[in-house]
Amino acid sequence: MNSRSRFIIFSIVIIVLIIVSFSSLIVAANTKISGAIVREKSAETDKVQTSSEKFNQIIENKKVRILIDPGHNAATKGSVGYLGYEYYMNLRVARELAKMLSEDERFEYFLSRDGAYYSRPVKEYMTNNYGELLGIYNTKVKGEERTGNLTRYQTLELYAIRHYAIDNNFDLLLSIHFDYMPYISRRAKTSGFHIIVSPYNREFPASMQIAYKLSERMQEKYKISPIIGHDTVLPNSIWRFYDKQELIDDAISLRGLIVIGDAFENAYNKQEIKKDIPSVLIESAFIHEWQFGSNKAVKELANQMYKALIDVYASK
Repeated sequence: MNSRSRFIIFSIVIIVLIIVSFSSLIVAANTKISGAIVREKSAETDKVQTSSEKFNQIIENKKVRILIDPGHNAATKGSVGYLGYEYYMNLRVARELAKMLSEDERFEYFLSRDGAYYSRPVKEYMTNNYGELLGIYNTKVKGEERTGNLTRYQTLELYAIRHYAIDNNFDLLLSIHFDYMPYISRRAKTSGFHIIVSPYNREFPASMQIAYKLSERMQEKYKISPIIGHDTVLPNSIWRFYDKQELIDDAISLRGLIVIGDAFENAYNKQEIKKDIPSVLIESAFIHEWQFGSNKAVKELANQMYKALIDVYASK
């Protein structure tokens, strides 16, 4: 074999070896790339699952936050009757409800007061937001006048409770009260509860849903009050959707009240888009109804409210 033939053969062998080596490199590179893609997709899937799990956990662990307001305090007192001063009876019911909520991991609560006077966070909120609260108080509304015997300071306290609940992202403000019958001769035939909702509250539809549930549960054990009425001055648009007598038959009264939303606050905020929370005020019974003097009766009253809260928030 001459030298030329050997050179040709040698060249072919070298070319073949180069091709084989290059092919191996391509296969190896593809394998690495495929492995990297698989690992990346796996990591991405793990990341999505982890985020989803965390999200579900947050939803499952989210507690319904309720601000319970035992109406009045030792300064304003509220009405007085056989059961004593209203502010004390309101607190008795509120404490029982708070105890039930504390034993249910789905809820958490805050009491606007757990004694004779409002809690420290409410007082601090009032101090820190005094200018805004005073602006609401000083707002004028055509055809509306502030009624009652509350001082300016006491009025600002009620606005502070409401806005403390709003700014601290509570899910509901529930204000607990007892009603009053001024005529002694009519007390024996006057008993029952009713629920007040404010059409000035920006969460009015949600507030109404809660009011209906409260009414349903309360009616299981108690009569509807025979002396329910609505404010004479209310937004006309409300009556396009609700019938006055039907609401009364369901134990629901529409009124603008400081702690759940009134016309003055509405006028003050009309140029401002501000969040709100569902708010209801319940007149649990009349302060002269002696049967609510026992601890058992107070617990039963609070339990019906608790059942309604479960209906609204925990049965979805």
